[in-house]
Amino acid sequence: MGGGKVKRYKFCGITIFEKERTTLQKSWRFFNIRIVKDINTVNSHLNYKKYIQTLFSTYLDKTCFEPKTISQPPRGTFPKLIAFYLPQYHLFPENEKWHGLGFTDWSNVAKALPHFIGHRQPQLPIDVGFYDLAHTDVMKRQVELAKLYGIYGFCFHYYWFSGKRLMEKPIFNWLHDKSIDFPFCLCWANENWSKLWDGGNQEILIKQELHENDDVKFAKDIIPFFKDKRYIKMNNKPLFIVYHPALFKQKRFCKFVDILKKECQNAGVEDLFILITNRMGFQDDPCQWNADGLVEFPPHGIDGDEVSRIKKKFILNNSRITVYDFAKYIQEKKYLFETPYNLFKGVFPSWDNTARKAFTRGICFYGETPKLYQQWLTDCLKWTQKHHPTEEQFVFINAWNEWAEGAHLEPDTYYGYAYLQATKKALNDVSRR
Repeated sequence: MGGGKVKRYKFCGITIFEKERTTLQKSWRFFNIRIVKDINTVNSHLNYKKYIQTLFSTYLDKTCFEPKTISQPPRGTFPKLIAFYLPQYHLFPENEKWHGLGFTDWSNVAKALPHFIGHRQPQLPIDVGFYDLAHTDVMKRQVELAKLYGIYGFCFHYYWFSGKRLMEKPIFNWLHDKSIDFPFCLCWANENWSKLWDGGNQEILIKQELHENDDVKFAKDIIPFFKDKRYIKMNNKPLFIVYHPALFKQKRFCKFVDILKKECQNAGVEDLFILITNRMGFQDDPCQWNADGLVEFPPHGIDGDEVSRIKKKFILNNSRITVYDFAKYIQEKKYLFETPYNLFKGVFPSWDNTARKAFTRGICFYGETPKLYQQWLTDCLKWTQKHHPTEEQFVFINAWNEWAEGAHLEPDTYYGYAYLQATKKALNDVSRR
């Protein structure tokens, strides 16, 4: 940007701060970080003022940082909440081979940077902290928090590649430690593991395939979970979710489900309740895929509007992220609609995967707050009560601990316990009604 007035502030002959103004823009540069403000943006000064007020009001509201007990609504009078759970936060050989020694997803979380004015990064944990899921004591504290704020159970992502397991240690620790008194179920995360963290076909680290002899092997691998007394049931059937059914041909997937159920029956598990997710906008009738219903897995399926004005406030010049308007999506209630098939609602507290995909087309939902999340969750709870019988009243949350995707109910340094409190308030509101 040239032709403007420039002021430079030096220390020991080194420029540490630079301010430049033209008729159209103001810019500030602190070392190598540059901030640009469009002078002609309508009420831009008010937007900045509002951002600063919001920032400080969050820190001044100390109640967000106190894990308080909120009155428990009567059990069974509202849909049950199941939070998806990532078992990634521990060391295992493949991660260290692909990403370097000592790598876990915390490595992505800790190095995250803000990309624009008001971008809430990095998102850092409090309470349980930067934990290691190789230890069940961590899980026991997570269970305490989940119970305190009304979460019914966890749904563990299960990574299985033609007999090869990944990051399974925390899940099997849970299975073998019967003192962890909390319901759980499994979601087969059946997609390619790629270096881009998107399950796509580029830079694949381990490919997801379903060979003819895999069905029986997979069934025998997960049947011990179905037999556990803590395993979540729907309509008195163990609940099992498949994340990406469309990765396989429809006929092949239907055969897989038939063999899985047959092996379960042979092992004493009478039947399964199969759900598939709406990954990448998948909207087929689940019955055509031999499943009992479709579960929403946002941000998949969200028809959001891009926030174009954010582009004027980028700090990182080479950023390649897309920013969507979360508040507008919630206010327009685009998530409430009818379907001809069995649909289970899903929400997220927030979404921002720039910790993993800062320069490879990450996605951020801007303007997210615990209050907006509470409204979304409340609406989905009411919708579920209206459209499902009691034994099928489940709502899913993405997620309990997807920190590198900005989707976590676990408390952080910015909002504290506010998202957990919003979860309980939504449950209380629905139970009172």
